[in-house]
Amino acid sequence: MLYRLLLPALAALVLTGCATHSGTKPLPAELRDYVIPTIAVLDFENKAPFPGNWNLGRGMRDQLVDQLVQSHRYAVLEREDLPALIAEMQNQRTAYFRPEGRADLGRLKNVRYLVKGAVTDFTHVAGGGLRAFFSKIGFGIDSHVAMVSITMYVIDVASGEILASESLDGRATAGSTSVAATYGNVSFGGSAFYRTPLGKATAAVLGQAVDRVSTTIARERWYPHLIKVEDGVYYLSGGTDRALRADTVWEAIAPGAPLVDPATGDLLGRTEHRLTGRLRLTAVHDRWSTATLIDGECRPGQQLRPVVP
Repeated sequence: MLYRLLLPALAALVLTGCATHSGTKPLPAELRDYVIPTIAVLDFENKAPFPGNWNLGRGMRDQLVDQLVQSHRYAVLEREDLPALIAEMQNQRTAYFRPEGRADLGRLKNVRYLVKGAVTDFTHVAGGGLRAFFSKIGFGIDSHVAMVSITMYVIDVASGEILASESLDGRATAGSTSVAATYGNVSFGGSAFYRTPLGKATAAVLGQAVDRVSTTIARERWYPHLIKVEDGVYYLSGGTDRALRADTVWEAIAPGAPLVDPATGDLLGRTEHRLTGRLRLTAVHDRWSTATLIDGECRPGQQLRPVVP
């Protein structure tokens, strides 16, 4: 699979802690105000026998990973092949490998959300509106519909809670095509596959899946945090990637106390936050910025909120 061939490059991205977006190019306007969550997708369970040698569970997972990465809404992390990544890091610490270019330990990112699911339908079924229409007027026609169905779960790693459970369906007209003849020399996920009825139905399901994941977890607002203070210079996260601008004013926030339900241990919210100081941005770099103190007190770790003129 292409995904496995790209494992070394993926490992380099994961080990260096690179975000999905880096460099001077800002995030799209609809994304830059939101946190880019870390997410991993597990192999789907295959509950839909198919008369071919396709691994539908792994294939559906790989295609969903590709769609999530292409959406630019997530930092998609590797988990299925994590043992291979760890083994490579361990190999690099041995005397057989040069010290230059070693991956730093302790840089693997933590997954905040897991996505898992099952393929429940993957077939051509007889029927459809065209067949019903012609049967009413006295004509026989052999019409089929390609049907792809999955169940999908989004899980919060910190709590183990299932945040979303979805049953998604995709359909495409298949005419009277033979399954064996149509898919005999086609690879799952290839360009030829997506020109077939089952490929079109799969694309419809994957589009729905990305939308459902986005609705569930990609809605947390992003704000910069103060990183450190040195010689009167205040360093904060976020730069041109987040379309920050010099000479803007930001307030430092001290979060309120957590409100925890004593019966369940659930975090219900926090008391009202308070403002401790104000900063003015002086320079904006790729992924970080600098500022000077206007008044009050600002400490590393504090979240910053923009002051609206």
